[in-house]
Amino acid sequence: MQMENTVVGISLQTPAEAAAMIRAALPKEQKEESVFVLPLDAHGKVLAKPILVSVGHEDGTAAIDAGVIFREALKAGAEEIIVAHNHPSGDPTPSKADYDTTGKLKAGANLIGLELIDHLIIGAPESASGLGFVSMAELMAE
Repeated sequence: MQMENTVVGISLQTPAEAAAMIRAALPKEQKEESVFVLPLDAHGKVLAKPILVSVGHEDGTAAIDAGVIFREALKAGAEEIIVAHNHPSGDPTPSKADYDTTGKLKAGANLIGLELIDHLIIGAPESASGLGFVSMAELMAE
């Protein structure tokens, strides 16, 4: 796949750019939740294509394991990260667990010298007023 060559080295400016990269990495049929980490350097430049760190089951959610996320990010040389997962239902509205997870990931990342830039929830392309995703950083900043 050519995606690696097209994303590595790009400086991300908006959550929409990161969401587009994650969406491109998702399987065409989104039957399960998939969790990705996007490793970035200290200036928001993409170091590697989105790394799949967990896949759920059709009847359950994927585990968002901070240890696996941070390990993969550090292996890629990341100083900043964006974490993302999809909602197979197509509705990217965050759950209470999504808010809790974002807070825990942010605190954990800070402890090991990483910065969590965002936690994106990817839904159907037409969801979230046409954005197709929700940025937890934007929601939690309000």
